[in-house]
Amino acid sequence: MQRAQLTAKSRMSKGSAMPADLILYGGDIITMEGSEANPGFRGADSPPKTEAVAISGDTILAVGSIDVVFRHAGPDTQVIFLNQQTLMPGFIEPHQHAIQCALMRSQYINISALNYRCYDDIHTVMVNRISELDADPNNKDWAIFFGWDPELISDLPTLSADFLDANFSSTIPIVVVGQSGHVAWVNSPALAAPEPPIGQNYPSPSGGTVVLDAEGWPTGQLFEEPAIMLVMGRAPLPDEELMMQGFYDQWRAYASAGLTTVTELAYMPSPEMDAILKTCADAPDFPVRLGLYKMTHAQTDEEVHQPQSAPPPPKVRCCSQLGRVQPAPAKKGRSAVKNYDGGVGNYSSRLWEAGLKLVADGSPHCGTCATREPFMYTPLTETLGFPKAPGYGTLNMEDDALLDTIKRHHQDGKQMAIHCHGERSSEQVLKVYEQVLNQFPNQNNRHRMEHLGLMTVDQIERAGKINLALSFFVDHLRFYALVYKTDIFGERVNRWTPLSEATKNGITWTIHQDHPTFPGDANPFANMKTAITRCTRDDPTTPYGPEYRVSIHEVLKSYTVNAAWQLHLDQKVGSIKPGKKADLVILSDNPYDVDPFDLEKIRVIETFVDGRRNNLANIKTIPTVNVKVLDRPV
Repeated sequence: MQRAQLTAKSRMSKGSAMPADLILYGGDIITMEGSEANPGFRGADSPPKTEAVAISGDTILAVGSIDVVFRHAGPDTQVIFLNQQTLMPGFIEPHQHAIQCALMRSQYINISALNYRCYDDIHTVMVNRISELDADPNNKDWAIFFGWDPELISDLPTLSADFLDANFSSTIPIVVVGQSGHVAWVNSPALAAPEPPIGQNYPSPSGGTVVLDAEGWPTGQLFEEPAIMLVMGRAPLPDEELMMQGFYDQWRAYASAGLTTVTELAYMPSPEMDAILKTCADAPDFPVRLGLYKMTHAQTDEEVHQPQSAPPPPKVRCCSQLGRVQPAPAKKGRSAVKNYDGGVGNYSSRLWEAGLKLVADGSPHCGTCATREPFMYTPLTETLGFPKAPGYGTLNMEDDALLDTIKRHHQDGKQMAIHCHGERSSEQVLKVYEQVLNQFPNQNNRHRMEHLGLMTVDQIERAGKINLALSFFVDHLRFYALVYKTDIFGERVNRWTPLSEATKNGITWTIHQDHPTFPGDANPFANMKTAITRCTRDDPTTPYGPEYRVSIHEVLKSYTVNAAWQLHLDQKVGSIKPGKKADLVILSDNPYDVDPFDLEKIRVIETFVDGRRNNLANIKTIPTVNVKVLDRPV
């Protein structure tokens, strides 16, 4: 790298330029702008390599050579020497459940396969928690567990209300939620909690299933959120102060993973939850931006305009409970609940409603995603509670309700994000989008399709023709590819999320991890590794569908410029460019120079949001000096 002889005196002599608050230099700077995005380009037509970045307030002021950028150095400018580390735009997670991840920290006991490897260990955790509750004579809490995963822990038993009653407790309500979040098992006290109780021949709510035995009695298994929330909606509400700590810890975890923008794809407004979100977003050390997609349900226009006195569908009543918390005593300066307006709206640049969310089908982990070919029926799928063979999954919405819903919100300028895993759900959603966009073209909604596990090559081509935004859940392959092949899909696993086809069709696509319905914490580099290699965590030699692999450049785009575009943030973040917000990440290594199988070894050193450092635990690796004393060659 060419060095410029810049002293404090020479810099100050060029004082006509606007002074910067912060300048970063001395490492690889990946702007994600044009060909300059890849510092590995060495062709004759490649632009000059970016050597430094200047920031003023919350905005990127200048990008370019050391000589040009240091013209903005003033007496109060701070300088960060990158020490040959790498500076990039901050990562953007386009499909996450940030609120639910925070809730998990205070409401649930984690029993995921990332932490446990056998039933004996999980059994001990569950017994200890239930014994703790049972020992308290004043206890009103439930025993709620999350992460039950027979796909990764082979000796887990088949759950039912009878099994939970006999092996754990028949007096304390128990809820065990599967790792996918689309299935739960509850005991008899939990079944008795709703009003009326879930009993013989109980009708399933729209969009969910209460599983009944041959005589019509509930087995204790519940599929999809409307059914699960019939029970969970009756659980005691969590304490607000405990919730606040959970949120703070979760935001810091996101920042530590290099994320500067995250999303909640199942936002359900409530006065208490919105007060917490606003309090967090207003904090000076809030380390991320949070975009919310509000959960909604498909309704025909006729249903929407039914008389006010008509009761809402059961699925709407139970949905709202998921986002509620126990309000703490009013505090000075906190917004009064009486002023609640039904959501956060566009509260600030750190907290806003980005769009609406629909769920077209279920999950591959419980046989409810809507497929064209039947699921395999094996001892594992029986343990998981798959429907009896042949099972093709379930479409959650009627065509006319989906069409009216999309058309209604499209004309209002809303962006829709629709969960669809199987070919049949992808086809249903794609047809509706085609119909609406042909009738009402030229709107910049940037409608989305989410997960797309079995979306076909032909369907991806059609999505490209109408400029849909696709977000793929490719990281399933890291944990589940082998079990998908042997027990669930067979050879269809090889075409799981065919990313390269999205590139061929000019689609602005992203990848995501969908926590907490996925093992572990947010880890962008693990996700990128899977997209590039298509291998499992335990076998780096067997790619599943190698023809659908993509490059490091494409996956870095998916976490920066592409994700920014999908969230309507492309004029604000996603690349390092003058005029954009200074949302940045400093990495220990340049991802372009790292073997794809070693991407997870890259450390996140620091993140910045609006030009403010988040002061992560390992910040000491980056020395900061004041430009007034940097009177030496840089």
